[in-house]
Amino acid sequence: MATTGRFPPGRPAGPVRAVPTTPRPASPGAGTGGTEALRGLVVLHRRLSALATAHDAGPAAVVALLAAELGAVAGVAGPAPEHAVLAACAPGVDEGRAAAVLRAEVAGARGGRVLAAAARGGRALRVPGSGTWVRVVVPVVVGGETAAFLLAEEDPARRERPAALDGDDVLLLAAEHAATIVGVLLGRERVLAAAAGHVRDDLLSGLLLGRTRSAAEATQWAEHVGFTAGVAHRVLVVVPRAGEPAVVDPADPGRPSLLAEARDRLARLVPGVLAVVRDREVVALVPASADPVAVGTATATALARGTGGEWPVTVTLGREVDDVAGLPRSYEQARRTVEAARRLGREGRLLRFDDLGVHRLLLQVPDPEDARAFAREVLGRLADDSSERTVELVRTLARYFREDGSPQRTAKALSVHPNTVGYRLRRAEELSGLALEHYQDRLAAQVALEILGWME
Repeated sequence: MATTGRFPPGRPAGPVRAVPTTPRPASPGAGTGGTEALRGLVVLHRRLSALATAHDAGPAAVVALLAAELGAVAGVAGPAPEHAVLAACAPGVDEGRAAAVLRAEVAGARGGRVLAAAARGGRALRVPGSGTWVRVVVPVVVGGETAAFLLAEEDPARRERPAALDGDDVLLLAAEHAATIVGVLLGRERVLAAAAGHVRDDLLSGLLLGRTRSAAEATQWAEHVGFTAGVAHRVLVVVPRAGEPAVVDPADPGRPSLLAEARDRLARLVPGVLAVVRDREVVALVPASADPVAVGTATATALARGTGGEWPVTVTLGREVDDVAGLPRSYEQARRTVEAARRLGREGRLLRFDDLGVHRLLLQVPDPEDARAFAREVLGRLADDSSERTVELVRTLARYFREDGSPQRTAKALSVHPNTVGYRLRRAEELSGLALEHYQDRLAAQVALEILGWME
Protein backbone atom coordinates (compact mmCIF):
# COMPACT_ATOMS: atom_id res chain seq x y z
CA MET A 1 0.00 0.00 0.00
CA ALA A 2 1.47 3.33 -0.99
CA THR A 3 1.70 5.93 1.73
CA THR A 4 3.38 8.79 -0.07
CA GLY A 5 1.86 12.19 -0.69
CA ARG A 6 -0.84 13.22 1.73
CA PHE A 7 -0.42 10.62 4.45
CA PRO A 8 -3.01 9.92 5.58
CA PRO A 9 -5.30 12.03 3.38
CA GLY A 10 -7.07 14.88 5.14
CA ARG A 11 -10.61 14.40 6.36
CA PRO A 12 -13.37 16.94 5.84
CA ALA A 13 -14.84 18.42 8.97
CA GLY A 14 -18.46 17.61 9.55
CA PRO A 15 -20.72 15.09 11.23
CA VAL A 16 -19.38 11.61 11.90
CA ARG A 17 -21.04 9.08 9.60
CA ALA A 18 -20.60 5.59 11.01
CA VAL A 19 -21.06 2.72 8.61
CA PRO A 20 -22.78 -0.33 10.18
CA THR A 21 -20.21 -2.93 11.12
CA THR A 22 -22.26 -6.10 10.75
CA PRO A 23 -19.73 -8.37 9.03
CA ARG A 24 -20.47 -9.47 5.50
CA PRO A 25 -19.05 -12.62 3.99
CA ALA A 26 -15.44 -12.04 3.09
CA SER A 27 -15.13 -10.87 -0.49
CA PRO A 28 -13.07 -13.32 -2.51
CA GLY A 29 -9.74 -12.08 -3.73
CA ALA A 30 -8.47 -12.42 -7.21
CA GLY A 31 -8.90 -16.08 -7.95
CA THR A 32 -9.39 -16.88 -4.28
CA GLY A 33 -12.51 -18.30 -2.71
CA GLY A 34 -14.13 -17.15 0.54
CA THR A 35 -12.79 -20.22 2.33
CA GLU A 36 -9.20 -19.26 1.59
CA ALA A 37 -9.85 -15.70 2.82
CA LEU A 38 -11.40 -17.07 6.02
CA ARG A 39 -8.37 -19.25 6.60
CA GLY A 40 -6.08 -16.31 6.10
CA LEU A 41 -8.03 -14.31 8.67
CA VAL A 42 -7.86 -17.20 11.15
CA VAL A 43 -4.08 -17.34 10.74
CA LEU A 44 -3.83 -13.58 11.32
CA HIS A 45 -6.01 -13.87 14.43
CA ARG A 46 -3.74 -16.60 15.77
CA ARG A 47 -0.66 -14.46 15.21
CA LEU A 48 -2.32 -11.56 17.01
CA SER A 49 -3.38 -13.83 19.86
CA ALA A 50 0.20 -15.07 20.26
CA LEU A 51 1.22 -11.52 21.18
CA ALA A 52 -0.98 -11.72 24.28
CA THR A 53 1.37 -14.28 25.80
CA ALA A 54 4.65 -12.74 24.64
CA HIS A 55 6.37 -11.24 27.68
CA ASP A 56 7.83 -8.29 25.74
CA ALA A 57 4.86 -7.47 23.49
CA GLY A 58 2.88 -4.27 23.70
CA PRO A 59 0.45 -2.21 21.58
CA ALA A 60 3.31 -1.36 19.18
CA ALA A 61 3.73 -5.03 18.28
CA VAL A 62 0.01 -5.34 17.52
CA VAL A 63 -0.17 -2.36 15.17
CA ALA A 64 3.10 -3.39 13.51
CA LEU A 65 1.61 -6.79 12.70
CA LEU A 66 -1.56 -5.21 11.28
CA ALA A 67 0.45 -2.84 9.13
CA ALA A 68 2.77 -5.57 7.87
CA GLU A 69 0.09 -8.16 7.09
CA LEU A 70 -2.66 -5.89 5.74
CA GLY A 71 -0.65 -3.00 4.35
CA ALA A 72 -2.79 -0.71 6.49
CA VAL A 73 -2.11 2.32 8.62
CA ALA A 74 -2.63 1.31 12.26
CA GLY A 75 -2.30 2.93 15.66
CA VAL A 76 -3.44 2.99 19.27
CA ALA A 77 -4.58 6.19 20.96
CA GLY A 78 -5.20 6.65 24.68
CA PRO A 79 -8.46 7.71 26.34
CA ALA A 80 -9.98 11.17 26.45
CA PRO A 81 -9.21 13.95 26.84
CA GLU A 82 -5.56 13.78 25.73
CA HIS A 83 -5.86 10.80 23.34
CA ALA A 84 -2.10 10.31 23.58
CA VAL A 85 -0.66 8.15 20.80
CA LEU A 86 0.57 4.90 22.36
CA ALA A 87 1.70 3.26 19.11
CA ALA A 88 1.55 3.90 15.36
CA CYS A 89 2.76 2.15 12.23
CA ALA A 90 2.36 2.56 8.48
CA PRO A 91 4.07 0.82 5.55
CA GLY A 92 6.96 2.82 4.18
CA VAL A 93 6.76 5.48 6.91
CA ASP A 94 8.93 5.70 10.04
CA GLU A 95 7.25 5.32 13.43
CA GLY A 96 7.74 8.95 14.46
CA ARG A 97 6.05 10.27 11.32
CA ALA A 98 3.18 7.80 11.66
CA ALA A 99 2.67 8.82 15.28
CA ALA A 100 2.74 12.54 14.42
CA VAL A 101 0.08 12.14 11.73
CA LEU A 102 -2.14 10.03 14.00
CA ARG A 103 -1.72 12.54 16.82
CA ALA A 104 -2.86 15.38 14.57
CA GLU A 105 -5.92 13.45 13.38
CA VAL A 106 -7.22 12.35 16.78
CA ALA A 107 -6.62 15.83 18.18
CA GLY A 108 -8.92 17.39 15.61
CA ALA A 109 -12.62 18.03 16.13
CA ARG A 110 -13.67 15.27 13.74
CA GLY A 111 -11.25 12.76 15.27
CA GLY A 112 -12.57 13.53 18.74
CA ARG A 113 -16.16 13.00 17.63
CA VAL A 114 -15.33 9.67 16.04
CA LEU A 115 -13.58 8.38 19.17
CA ALA A 116 -16.38 9.63 21.41
CA ALA A 117 -18.97 7.88 19.23
CA ALA A 118 -17.02 4.62 19.38
CA ALA A 119 -16.72 4.88 23.18
CA ARG A 120 -20.43 5.58 23.61
CA GLY A 121 -21.45 2.70 21.38
CA GLY A 122 -18.90 0.31 22.83
CA ARG A 123 -18.25 -1.24 19.42
CA ALA A 124 -16.24 -0.77 16.24
CA LEU A 125 -17.07 2.00 13.77
CA ARG A 126 -16.18 2.10 10.09
CA VAL A 127 -15.90 5.75 9.08
CA PRO A 128 -15.55 6.97 5.48
CA GLY A 129 -12.74 9.38 4.80
CA SER A 130 -11.87 11.53 1.83
CA GLY A 131 -11.87 9.84 -1.53
CA THR A 132 -11.89 6.07 -1.18
CA TRP A 133 -10.16 5.83 2.21
CA VAL A 134 -11.88 3.98 5.07
CA ARG A 135 -11.00 4.05 8.74
CA VAL A 136 -11.98 1.53 11.44
CA VAL A 137 -12.10 2.71 15.06
CA VAL A 138 -12.44 0.13 17.84
CA PRO A 139 -12.69 0.99 21.56
CA VAL A 140 -10.27 -0.98 23.74
CA VAL A 141 -12.06 -1.92 26.96
CA VAL A 142 -10.13 -2.80 30.12
CA GLY A 143 -11.93 -3.40 33.39
CA GLY A 144 -15.20 -2.02 32.02
CA GLU A 145 -13.55 1.26 30.96
CA THR A 146 -12.45 2.52 27.55
CA ALA A 147 -8.70 2.48 28.08
CA ALA A 148 -7.67 3.20 24.48
CA PHE A 149 -8.75 3.10 20.83
CA LEU A 150 -7.35 0.99 18.02
CA LEU A 151 -7.42 2.70 14.63
CA ALA A 152 -6.80 1.04 11.27
CA GLU A 153 -7.02 2.75 7.90
CA GLU A 154 -6.76 1.71 4.27
CA ASP A 155 -7.63 2.75 0.73
CA PRO A 156 -9.58 -0.21 -0.73
CA ALA A 157 -9.04 1.13 -4.25
CA ARG A 158 -5.27 0.74 -3.86
CA ARG A 159 -5.24 -2.27 -1.56
CA GLU A 160 -2.30 -4.62 -1.93
CA ARG A 161 -2.64 -7.74 0.21
CA PRO A 162 -2.01 -11.46 -0.03
CA ALA A 163 -4.94 -13.21 -1.65
CA ALA A 164 -5.70 -15.04 1.60
CA LEU A 165 -6.35 -11.69 3.34
CA ASP A 166 -8.29 -9.93 0.62
CA GLY A 167 -11.84 -8.78 1.29
CA ASP A 168 -13.70 -5.67 2.37
CA ASP A 169 -14.35 -6.87 5.94
CA VAL A 170 -10.89 -8.20 6.71
CA LEU A 171 -9.63 -4.88 8.11
CA LEU A 172 -12.68 -4.56 10.36
CA LEU A 173 -12.50 -8.13 11.66
CA ALA A 174 -8.75 -7.99 12.17
CA ALA A 175 -8.98 -4.62 13.95
CA GLU A 176 -11.64 -5.90 16.34
CA HIS A 177 -9.49 -8.85 17.32
CA ALA A 178 -6.41 -6.65 17.55
CA ALA A 179 -8.28 -4.33 19.92
CA THR A 180 -9.05 -7.32 22.13
CA ILE A 181 -5.34 -8.22 22.24
CA VAL A 182 -4.38 -4.62 23.03
CA GLY A 183 -6.89 -4.73 25.89
CA VAL A 184 -5.24 -7.87 27.24
CA LEU A 185 -1.80 -6.27 27.02
CA LEU A 186 -2.91 -3.03 28.69
CA GLY A 187 -4.68 -5.01 31.40
CA ARG A 188 -1.50 -6.98 32.00
CA GLU A 189 0.47 -3.74 32.25
CA ARG A 190 -1.98 -2.46 34.83
CA VAL A 191 -1.68 -5.62 36.89
CA LEU A 192 2.12 -5.48 36.72
CA ALA A 193 2.13 -1.79 37.61
CA ALA A 194 -0.16 -2.43 40.58
CA ALA A 195 2.06 -5.30 41.74
CA ALA A 196 5.15 -3.13 41.37
CA GLY A 197 3.38 -0.41 43.35
CA HIS A 198 2.62 -2.83 46.18
CA VAL A 199 6.26 -3.96 46.29
CA ARG A 200 7.43 -0.36 46.28
CA ASP A 201 5.06 0.53 49.12
CA ASP A 202 6.24 -2.47 51.14
CA LEU A 203 9.89 -1.51 50.67
CA LEU A 204 9.22 2.12 51.58
CA SER A 205 7.36 1.03 54.72
CA GLY A 206 10.27 -1.25 55.58
CA LEU A 207 12.72 1.64 55.28
CA LEU A 208 10.58 3.88 57.48
CA LEU A 209 10.27 1.19 60.13
CA GLY A 210 13.95 0.22 59.96
CA ARG A 211 13.23 -3.39 59.02
CA THR A 212 16.26 -3.95 56.80
CA ARG A 213 18.79 -6.51 57.98
CA SER A 214 21.86 -4.52 57.02
CA ALA A 215 23.03 -1.18 55.68
CA ALA A 216 23.65 -2.78 52.30
CA GLU A 217 20.08 -4.09 52.12
CA ALA A 218 18.74 -0.68 53.15
CA THR A 219 20.73 0.90 50.31
CA GLN A 220 19.28 -1.60 47.83
CA TRP A 221 15.74 -0.94 48.98
CA ALA A 222 16.30 2.81 48.80
CA GLU A 223 17.58 2.54 45.23
CA HIS A 224 14.56 0.44 44.26
CA VAL A 225 12.02 2.95 45.59
CA GLY A 226 13.96 5.91 44.18
CA PHE A 227 15.29 7.55 47.35
CA THR A 228 18.34 9.68 46.58
CA ALA A 229 20.97 9.55 49.32
CA GLY A 230 22.67 12.87 50.05
CA VAL A 231 19.51 14.88 49.36
CA ALA A 232 17.84 16.37 52.43
CA HIS A 233 14.30 15.10 53.08
CA ARG A 234 11.71 15.41 55.83
CA VAL A 235 9.28 12.64 56.65
CA LEU A 236 5.77 14.10 56.41
CA VAL A 237 2.80 12.34 58.01
CA VAL A 238 -0.87 13.11 57.29
CA VAL A 239 -3.47 11.65 59.67
CA PRO A 240 -7.24 12.26 59.84
CA ARG A 241 -8.52 14.18 62.83
CA ALA A 242 -10.57 12.33 65.41
CA GLY A 243 -13.96 11.46 63.92
CA GLU A 244 -12.81 11.77 60.31
CA PRO A 245 -13.08 8.51 58.30
CA ALA A 246 -9.70 7.45 56.91
CA VAL A 247 -11.29 5.22 54.28
CA VAL A 248 -14.34 5.87 52.09
CA ASP A 249 -16.99 7.81 53.98
CA PRO A 250 -20.27 5.82 54.10
CA ALA A 251 -22.13 9.12 53.89
CA ASP A 252 -20.34 9.98 50.63
CA PRO A 253 -19.37 6.67 48.97
CA GLY A 254 -18.63 8.31 45.64
CA ARG A 255 -15.81 10.41 47.07
CA PRO A 256 -12.26 9.03 47.33
CA SER A 257 -11.02 8.26 50.84
CA LEU A 258 -9.34 11.05 52.75
CA LEU A 259 -6.01 9.23 52.68
CA ALA A 260 -6.28 8.61 48.94
CA GLU A 261 -7.03 12.31 48.41
CA ALA A 262 -4.03 13.27 50.53
CA ARG A 263 -1.67 11.00 48.61
CA ASP A 264 -2.99 12.26 45.28
CA ARG A 265 -2.57 15.87 46.38
CA LEU A 266 1.02 15.24 47.51
CA ALA A 267 1.79 13.65 44.14
CA ARG A 268 0.45 16.73 42.36
CA LEU A 269 2.43 19.14 44.52
CA VAL A 270 5.68 17.14 44.36
CA PRO A 271 5.82 15.03 41.16
CA GLY A 272 7.53 11.72 41.87
CA VAL A 273 7.19 12.08 45.64
CA LEU A 274 7.73 8.87 47.60
CA ALA A 275 4.50 8.33 49.52
CA VAL A 276 2.70 5.34 51.01
CA VAL A 277 -0.65 4.81 52.73
CA ARG A 278 -0.12 2.97 56.02
CA ASP A 279 -3.04 2.03 58.25
CA ARG A 280 -4.66 5.40 59.08
CA GLU A 281 -1.94 7.68 57.74
CA VAL A 282 -0.11 8.82 54.63
CA VAL A 283 3.67 9.00 54.93
CA ALA A 284 5.76 10.91 52.39
CA LEU A 285 9.44 11.75 51.94
CA VAL A 286 9.43 15.39 50.87
CA PRO A 287 12.71 16.92 49.62
CA ALA A 288 13.78 19.97 51.56
CA SER A 289 14.03 21.82 48.24
CA ALA A 290 10.25 21.42 47.81
CA ASP A 291 9.60 23.21 51.16
CA PRO A 292 7.90 20.46 53.22
CA VAL A 293 6.04 23.00 55.36
CA ALA A 294 4.46 24.61 52.30
CA VAL A 295 3.68 21.19 50.80
CA GLY A 296 2.03 20.00 54.02
CA THR A 297 0.02 23.21 54.37
CA ALA A 298 -1.15 23.10 50.75
CA THR A 299 -2.14 19.44 51.08
CA ALA A 300 -4.23 20.02 54.19
CA THR A 301 -5.79 23.20 52.77
CA ALA A 302 -6.82 21.34 49.61
CA LEU A 303 -8.61 18.78 51.80
CA ALA A 304 -10.44 21.44 53.83
CA ARG A 305 -14.18 20.99 54.09
CA GLY A 306 -17.06 23.13 55.22
CA THR A 307 -17.54 26.87 55.11
CA GLY A 308 -14.93 27.41 57.81
CA GLY A 309 -12.23 25.75 55.76
CA GLU A 310 -11.08 23.66 58.72
CA TRP A 311 -8.48 21.00 58.09
CA PRO A 312 -9.80 17.45 58.44
CA VAL A 313 -6.23 16.25 58.90
CA THR A 314 -3.19 16.87 61.06
CA VAL A 315 0.15 17.21 59.27
CA THR A 316 3.44 16.60 61.07
CA LEU A 317 7.09 16.73 60.04
CA GLY A 318 10.18 14.99 61.37
CA ARG A 319 13.63 16.53 61.20
CA GLU A 320 15.67 16.69 58.00
CA VAL A 321 17.67 13.61 57.05
CA ASP A 322 19.83 12.94 54.02
CA ASP A 323 20.59 9.24 54.37
CA VAL A 324 18.67 5.99 54.56
CA ALA A 325 19.67 5.35 58.15
CA GLY A 326 17.96 8.57 59.24
CA LEU A 327 14.54 7.75 57.76
CA PRO A 328 13.23 5.67 60.70
CA ARG A 329 14.30 8.42 63.12
CA SER A 330 12.54 11.17 61.15
CA TYR A 331 9.43 9.01 60.79
CA GLU A 332 9.35 8.31 64.55
CA GLN A 333 9.68 12.04 65.22
CA ALA A 334 6.72 12.78 62.94
CA ARG A 335 4.67 10.07 64.66
CA ARG A 336 5.53 11.46 68.11
CA THR A 337 4.43 14.88 66.90
CA VAL A 338 1.06 13.39 65.90
CA GLU A 339 0.70 12.02 69.43
CA ALA A 340 1.62 15.42 70.87
CA ALA A 341 -1.02 17.11 68.71
CA ARG A 342 -3.67 14.73 70.03
CA ARG A 343 -2.65 15.10 73.67
CA LEU A 344 -2.44 18.87 73.49
CA GLY A 345 -5.65 19.35 71.54
CA ARG A 346 -3.77 20.73 68.53
CA GLU A 347 -5.16 18.52 65.80
CA GLY A 348 -6.10 20.00 62.45
CA ARG A 349 -2.89 21.94 61.93
CA LEU A 350 0.74 21.51 60.86
CA LEU A 351 3.34 20.79 63.52
CA ARG A 352 7.06 20.14 63.23
CA PHE A 353 8.96 17.96 65.65
CA ASP A 354 11.29 20.91 66.21
CA ASP A 355 8.30 22.92 67.48
CA LEU A 356 7.55 20.54 70.34
CA GLY A 357 10.25 21.78 72.69
CA VAL A 358 9.63 20.52 76.20
CA HIS A 359 6.63 18.53 74.97
CA ARG A 360 9.06 15.91 73.71
CA LEU A 361 9.73 15.12 77.36
CA LEU A 362 6.08 15.44 78.35
CA LEU A 363 5.21 12.74 75.82
CA GLN A 364 7.01 10.30 78.06
CA VAL A 365 4.28 10.76 80.70
CA PRO A 366 2.02 7.71 80.17
CA ASP A 367 -1.22 9.45 81.16
CA PRO A 368 -1.81 12.94 79.66
CA GLU A 369 -4.15 13.72 82.54
CA ASP A 370 -1.19 13.48 84.94
CA ALA A 371 0.53 16.28 83.03
CA ARG A 372 -2.60 18.44 83.07
CA ALA A 373 -3.03 17.83 86.80
CA PHE A 374 0.56 19.02 87.33
CA ALA A 375 -0.16 22.19 85.33
CA ARG A 376 -3.30 22.98 87.32
CA GLU A 377 -1.43 22.41 90.58
CA VAL A 378 1.35 24.81 89.56
CA LEU A 379 -0.95 27.57 88.31
CA GLY A 380 -3.56 27.24 91.02
CA ARG A 381 -6.46 29.65 90.58
CA LEU A 382 -5.01 30.86 87.28
CA ALA A 383 -5.90 27.48 85.81
CA ASP A 384 -9.23 27.06 87.56
CA ASP A 385 -10.76 30.50 86.95
CA SER A 386 -12.01 31.00 83.38
CA SER A 387 -13.15 34.59 83.86
CA GLU A 388 -12.03 37.16 81.30
CA ARG A 389 -9.85 38.95 83.84
CA THR A 390 -7.99 35.81 84.86
CA VAL A 391 -7.53 34.73 81.27
CA GLU A 392 -5.93 38.12 80.62
CA LEU A 393 -3.47 37.47 83.45
CA VAL A 394 -2.54 34.06 82.06
CA ARG A 395 -1.99 35.49 78.59
CA THR A 396 0.23 38.23 80.00
CA LEU A 397 2.29 35.69 81.97
CA ALA A 398 2.72 33.47 78.89
CA ARG A 399 3.75 36.46 76.78
CA TYR A 400 6.22 37.54 79.46
CA PHE A 401 7.95 34.16 79.24
CA ARG A 402 7.94 34.26 75.43
CA GLU A 403 9.62 37.67 75.53
CA ASP A 404 12.38 36.23 77.75
CA GLY A 405 11.20 38.05 80.88
CA SER A 406 11.26 41.56 79.38
CA PRO A 407 8.37 43.73 80.67
CA GLN A 408 9.07 46.31 77.95
CA ARG A 409 8.81 43.84 75.06
CA THR A 410 5.78 42.21 76.71
CA ALA A 411 4.07 45.61 76.97
CA LYS A 412 4.82 46.36 73.33
CA ALA A 413 3.49 42.96 72.19
CA LEU A 414 0.28 43.44 74.20
CA SER A 415 -0.06 47.17 73.37
CA VAL A 416 -0.18 48.17 77.06
CA HIS A 417 2.01 50.21 79.42
CA PRO A 418 4.93 48.41 81.13
CA ASN A 419 3.37 49.32 84.49
CA THR A 420 0.27 47.39 83.46
CA VAL A 421 2.43 44.35 82.73
CA GLY A 422 4.03 44.64 86.17
CA TYR A 423 0.63 44.82 87.86
CA ARG A 424 -0.68 41.78 86.01
CA LEU A 425 2.38 39.72 86.83
CA ARG A 426 2.07 40.54 90.52
CA ARG A 427 -1.61 39.65 90.44
CA ALA A 428 -0.76 36.33 88.69
CA GLU A 429 1.72 35.56 91.48
CA GLU A 430 -0.94 36.20 94.09
CA LEU A 431 -3.49 33.87 92.49
CA SER A 432 -1.02 31.07 91.75
CA GLY A 433 1.30 31.28 94.73
CA LEU A 434 4.30 31.51 92.39
CA ALA A 435 7.36 33.65 93.01
CA LEU A 436 8.66 34.59 89.56
CA GLU A 437 12.02 35.73 90.89
CA HIS A 438 12.75 32.11 91.79
CA TYR A 439 14.18 29.97 88.97
CA GLN A 440 12.25 26.81 89.90
CA ASP A 441 8.91 28.64 90.00
CA ARG A 442 9.56 30.26 86.61
CA LEU A 443 10.47 26.87 85.10
CA ALA A 444 7.42 25.14 86.59
CA ALA A 445 5.13 27.94 85.37
CA GLN A 446 6.49 27.77 81.82
CA VAL A 447 6.08 23.98 81.68
CA ALA A 448 2.54 24.30 83.03
CA LEU A 449 1.64 26.89 80.43
CA GLU A 450 3.13 24.67 77.69
CA ILE A 451 1.02 21.75 78.84
CA LEU A 452 -2.17 23.82 78.72
CA GLY A 453 -1.28 25.37 75.35
CA TRP A 454 -0.86 28.97 76.48
CA MET A 455 2.69 29.29 75.13
CA GLU A 456 1.70 29.07 71.47
